[in-house]
Amino acid sequence: MHNGNLYWPHTYVKEDYNDSLEAEYDVVIIGGGMSGALCAYRFSKAGYRTLIVEQHEIGSGSSAANTGLMQYMSDKLLHECVEDFGVLEAYHFYKASKEGLQDIGEISKLLHPDVNFIQRDSLFYASKKKHRQTIIDEYNALKRYGFPAEYVADERLKSEYGINKHNALITREDAEINPYIFVNELVKYAHTHYNLHCIEHCELTSYKAYDDIIECKLADRKVLAKHLIMTTGYAKNKITKKYIHRESFVASYAVVTKPIHNNFWKDKVMIWESARPYLYIRHVPGNRVLIGGLDESTDKIPSKRHINKRGKQLIKAFNKLFSNIEVEMDYAYGARFGETKDGKPFIGKLEDNAEVYGLYGYGGNGTVYSSFGSKLLLDMIDGKYNPLSEIFKLKR
Repeated sequence: MHNGNLYWPHTYVKEDYNDSLEAEYDVVIIGGGMSGALCAYRFSKAGYRTLIVEQHEIGSGSSAANTGLMQYMSDKLLHECVEDFGVLEAYHFYKASKEGLQDIGEISKLLHPDVNFIQRDSLFYASKKKHRQTIIDEYNALKRYGFPAEYVADERLKSEYGINKHNALITREDAEINPYIFVNELVKYAHTHYNLHCIEHCELTSYKAYDDIIECKLADRKVLAKHLIMTTGYAKNKITKKYIHRESFVASYAVVTKPIHNNFWKDKVMIWESARPYLYIRHVPGNRVLIGGLDESTDKIPSKRHINKRGKQLIKAFNKLFSNIEVEMDYAYGARFGETKDGKPFIGKLEDNAEVYGLYGYGGNGTVYSSFGSKLLLDMIDGKYNPLSEIFKLKR
């Protein structure tokens, strides 16, 4: 799923898990990344006997390469969502994203401070002159539907933020996080406080659904589950091939710099742009900068040589934007991520006649999707109606 020199795993020494398994669980979760960890936390907290199964190690997939920018805005802008889905669906999509981000903030208060959940503003600038109207349209849509945003004209963008671009908007109440520590600390918390069971280096090889139970065949044993939740992320497997038909894969690149000695830009805002693919920039604790982007349509994991080439290009792009801040590459990596054609994640039942569910937070805002998606699945399994189930269902 990734290659190169990842930064986040260097910041944490994780626990290992190999719990003795029970014969039957209320909920079995397959996949120990962001989606799996949030599901494991929510279901075990709600009193479900829960098992999470990870093929490798907790947080070792895309969560280790996640850049940790969390925003309520999606790659598909709100005014574009209104045009494509209508006002009601677009509004609830963005509202769910905002609430999902807030939930991560509340959960982070329970965890070790090294998760580094820090509220930040985001600055979204027009990459080209012809994109000025995109910024204006998006600002108007955000304000119209009650989302915290502020318009920034070109003069202020240059004088306050040092960015010589055409215009921008600022969104409030976004956040940065260390995603690798968050995932691991969340599993650890649920394991300690809610009797979550966890097993690593174990694979689901097959399952068979009966009327009221699901038989899960793991590598060397079987367990029974009343509900099975697939959270296998961007890994290609039989489940995604069978059920997730409208995804496309991209290789995305990121670098983390050596600690810098210059002052950061104003308020250490998280920065992204209107171009596609877009450049994104965030502060990293320890006076480092994370720079990412240069996405390419491919289902292949990039080579180290190509990652190094893209890393140099990312440094160059940063220098073009901030010529007064000297940066030097320290870590560089590339990873495969998934996107959907309509810009929305897949959340809901995989099979009509069996208690098998999926949470696939594909898209540029996967952490936030995992947050509200895990809450949606809890409602569904609790038997509570949640209108989001229609918006994100697999068959749409």
